[in-house]
Amino acid sequence: MKQLIPLPWRKRYKVMQRLIADVSTGQHSKFVTFRPLDDCQQQLFTPQIAIVQPIPATTLSENKKHNLALAIQRLQNIAMLPGAIFSFWHLIGEPIQAKGYLEGRTLMQNQLKADIGGGLCQLSGLLYVLSLKAGLKVLERHPHSQDIYTDATRFAPLGADATVVYGYKDFRFEQTLAVPICLRFEMGDREICAMLCAPQPISEYAIDFQRENVESGIQVNTMRLLSSSTEPEVLHSTTYKSRL
Repeated sequence: MKQLIPLPWRKRYKVMQRLIADVSTGQHSKFVTFRPLDDCQQQLFTPQIAIVQPIPATTLSENKKHNLALAIQRLQNIAMLPGAIFSFWHLIGEPIQAKGYLEGRTLMQNQLKADIGGGLCQLSGLLYVLSLKAGLKVLERHPHSQDIYTDATRFAPLGADATVVYGYKDFRFEQTLAVPICLRFEMGDREICAMLCAPQPISEYAIDFQRENVESGIQVNTMRLLSSSTEPEVLHSTTYKSRL
């Protein structure tokens, strides 16, 4: 029955569902909005935690870099006060062709396909790891269902992913630090750097992704190392199906 309803209508319905839920739970009023810091304010925020990842070369990698650059414009130097909630899609909006997005590679129904706005999952994955390292509270994160890389082609540890699908799957965290923060990005020809910035030093946690083979595929336990004298804290446990 679901297949008889056009995809745009289904997506619009899901977006409305989420909006109603966000308003009713009070999350919507806490969402970070698009208000970039001015030049003077930016000087107060200095990089505290940084992650650099390569951008894998594929037939669609130029389109992916284009899509990443568009999305970054909506996240760059946006202040997040204590208690605010970051929502990937609330800031970026729907990645459609009318906004300049191109076809990129994406994993859909366990198959790699080309889709408008593809490639943005690398950006949400970077934000996921940044939030873990900063000790922020992750409210919503969806792993990919399948491990599609080999150890030779992997650009981030297995378990460091956060897939996003407009209307269906968001990436969200709560700004639980005592000081304001903002995000900054630098795009190179072959890599992307994501930085969490603040007006004063913040702690950076060590994160480890521990893998083990299980009957259904590979299980990854995401561990936060608080100190050398305490046991690691298990943040998430994710099972991935075997590689395609």
